[in-house]
Amino acid sequence: MLGTGWALIDARIGSSRRHSHLAHQISLAVENDLQVSGDGDMTIPVGRAVAIASHVRHRLGPEGALVRSFYLDPLFRSDARLSTGSTPILMAPAPAAALRAIASAADAKRWASDYIDRSEANPLDARLSGVLAAHEDVSTPRALAGLVGLSTSRLREIVRRDFGAPPAKLLQWLQLQRAVRALVGGGSLADAAAAGGFADQAHFTHVAVIL
Repeated sequence: MLGTGWALIDARIGSSRRHSHLAHQISLAVENDLQVSGDGDMTIPVGRAVAIASHVRHRLGPEGALVRSFYLDPLFRSDARLSTGSTPILMAPAPAAALRAIASAADAKRWASDYIDRSEANPLDARLSGVLAAHEDVSTPRALAGLVGLSTSRLREIVRRDFGAPPAKLLQWLQLQRAVRALVGGGSLADAAAAGGFADQAHFTHVAVIL
């Protein structure tokens, strides 16, 4: 399932290296215990889920294990930002069971909002959240600073505090979200790439994998 600001993927774990991304990831152990390696290794029992915050380096195993992963955009709700954290966290049984029970896009959006409400969320800078909520097509940090009414150096401080990333990375994420909205609206990959301002489909998918 895919929506603006979130994605739900059921898949078997492949081979991967430790990595991190801008999205928050919540992964549910469906059939086998999961192994999470990173700054702190941990085992996730079947039926439980692990919350991996934005920018936390991690790798899931074992290969071949079925996992349900929910990816949550830091901009899913403009009124709150999740803490970036530093290590994966074992979730309580109830939200893990609710994650397993998701059967529709409406369920997914409800689950994401509930997850934010339960989590340690802080308000975004009001000037920044207003511009981001309007889905402005901004191409450079300088242009974003102008819209928000801040100097580029002050904008850099606020974006790093609220998103743990430089403004350029945030703008790439906004590009990706414009592309996702096109996909959700029934557009093709070519339509999505154009909507996001990417050079072509290959550029779109490359940036999506990196982020």
